Amino acid sequence: MRRKKLHEKTLQSGRPAAGNKKTSAGIILLQCKGRGFGVGKAYSLLMAAFGPQGWWPVGWNKPLYRPGFYGPISENEIFEICAGAILTQNTSWKNVEKALAALHAADTTSPEKINVCPAGKLGRLVRSSGYYRQKAGRLKGFCCYILRKHPEGLKKWFSAAPRQTLRGELLSLKGIGPETADSIALYAAGKAGFVIDSYTKRISQRLGFAGELSYEDWQALFEANLPPNAGTYNEYHALLVKLGKEFCKKRKPLCNGCPLGKMCNNKK
Repeated sequence: MRRKKLHEKTLQSGRPAAGNKKTSAGIILLQCKGRGFGVGKAYSLLMAAFGPQGWWPVGWNKPLYRPGFYGPISENEIFEICAGAILTQNTSWKNVEKALAALHAADTTSPEKINVCPAGKLGRLVRSSGYYRQKAGRLKGFCCYILRKHPEGLKKWFSAAPRQTLRGELLSLKGIGPETADSIALYAAGKAGFVIDSYTKRISQRLGFAGELSYEDWQALFEANLPPNAGTYNEYHALLVKLGKEFCKKRKPLCNGCPLGKMCNNKK
């Protein structure tokens, strides 16, 4: 009997969220069941429509997607994902690719090299990502922290640290918020935690899923209804981004042909 692939698994409820998140997520689910929304159903429809996405793309000069690959990854790839997660704040991935290529061309692709790179030069290298002075400072701060607190390297640090410990440590660094911390924990460290971004919120709200929620409540809702599996979280987040870019756009969504059209209360 052949082994089921990740996207063929039947999605069952995952771990209860900590604290009052379970109650909050439970209330949301009760309110939305009558509207036909299902976290697992949406995932299945998106996977059937788009297939595995191969996130996070790696390759400084030309990042490549690797569908169906979930690790392990090298020290250099881990650092590249961390750098990309910081640079992609408030900008498009295309702009990040330009910044990564510039860092590669300047042979500045390690914590050691970025740490000693003059701030002005580093800012020029990542200029395409926007807010370049701020992001250069955040990158240098991240690299300085790694070298000072974790000389063993990212791979050993990430492997040894429990997810919540790692997440808390990342959140303590200037310029790293919940979305960036969860992206690093999921894609660079392989720790199961659902990433919430603007695409997730927009799509869920248009599905009649919920209104305005805190980051923690969005995350609790998804994690309470999915298996606590890093590969599943990886694919689901990437699939929502693809849907948001190709169909569920911020303005003038393309509802015809949308894989989630039958579930959507906002379809035009």
